[in-house]
Amino acid sequence: MSHNFRIFAVLIGVAAFITSGLSFAQQGYVHEVNGNVTAAVGTGQPIKAVMGQSLINNTTLTTGPKSFAVLKFVDGTVIVLKENSAFQIQNYSHSANAPEQSSALFNMLRGGLRMITGLITSKNRDALKVATPLATIGIRGTDFAAELVNPLLVQTFAGTVSLTNAAGTVLVTAGQVGSIASSTTLGTVGAAGTVPGPNMPNVSTPPATPASVPPGAAPAGAAGAAAGGAGAVAAGVAAAGLAGVAAGGGSTTTTHH
Repeated sequence: MSHNFRIFAVLIGVAAFITSGLSFAQQGYVHEVNGNVTAAVGTGQPIKAVMGQSLINNTTLTTGPKSFAVLKFVDGTVIVLKENSAFQIQNYSHSANAPEQSSALFNMLRGGLRMITGLITSKNRDALKVATPLATIGIRGTDFAAELVNPLLVQTFAGTVSLTNAAGTVLVTAGQVGSIASSTTLGTVGAAGTVPGPNMPNVSTPPATPASVPPGAAPAGAAGAAAGGAGAVAAGVAAAGLAGVAAGGGSTTTTHH
């Protein structure tokens, strides 16, 4: 058996293991995708995001021009990512049996999103936060949109969000728009329609009700395995941070087509 064949066999086995039963890490999934959308786990190679693909912690989704993605999590939370956005699922943990212990931390690196929260904030209003370069958005059970256009613009449609940075905290309630110019400047708040707000696409969203991850869905790092081919499998495993399994047998180079 050749060295390269042994490495390929290891990668196939690891990819199959990932897709077979690690449901404990799969608490969100891609509900809809349109255009050029990629997903990467950690520093792994980005792969094309597909409908039904499970989303695990440390996954970053990136949308290209004229593209969008709709994400859904098991507690019901729905997130729409607009074009030219980058969004990281830093840590998401929800248990229907212990909702008071649930928490979620997301990072909006650029672009914009709309979020409709589910059950994750039902027992702990501070359980869900969205970090941005200018402020941290605290979610208290709500429907809101946020966009990084320097300033950060946040419009609340239902409920209340908080915007916190080094200068302090401001609250943005339903019908208001918050604006933050820098990470050291306190936010300002005005009535929607009288001040600029986020510019979000008109995208249909699923109901914000609890929903299981689609059966058999593969995590972002393993999605390449389902596509077939040595390059796809290697890319999927590498994105999941498991490429080092084969490292003990020497180095190899994968060509992607």
